[in-house]
Amino acid sequence: MELMIKCAGAGILSAVCVLLLRRSNPEFSFALSAATVAVLLLAGASLLGEVLSALREMTGILGAGSAELRPVLKCLGIASVSRFGADLCRDASQGAVAAAVETVGSVCALAVAAPVLLSLLTTIGGLL
Repeated sequence: MELMIKCAGAGILSAVCVLLLRRSNPEFSFALSAATVAVLLLAGASLLGEVLSALREMTGILGAGSAELRPVLKCLGIASVSRFGADLCRDASQGAVAAAVETVGSVCALAVAAPVLLSLLTTIGGLL
C-alpha cells in the first residue's frame, strides 16, 4: 500500500511537471516522462521476489503439475500485457488500435479460461 501511494504521488508530480515543460521544452518533458516510467517500474519490480515466493507456495499447495494455477497466471499476464499495450496505443492517439488490443486480450483470456470453466462445470454436473 505504501509503495502504491509513493508511486501514485511520483506519477502525478511527474505528469504535472511534464505538462508544464511540454510547451517550452518537449524533448526534456519526454525524457522526464521516460525516466519516471523507468523508476516506477523498478520500484514495482522490487516486489517481484515476494510474488514469486507466493507463487511457489501456491504451487506447492496445489501440486507441482497444477492445472488450476497455470491458467489463472496466464490470464493475469494477458490482462497486464493487453492493458499496457492499449495504454501505449491511447498515448499515441490510436484509440481504435487500443480498443482492438483490449478486445484481443479479452478473447485470449477467455480462451485460456475456457478449459478451467469447462472442468468446473463438469465437476459440478457430476456432483448433481
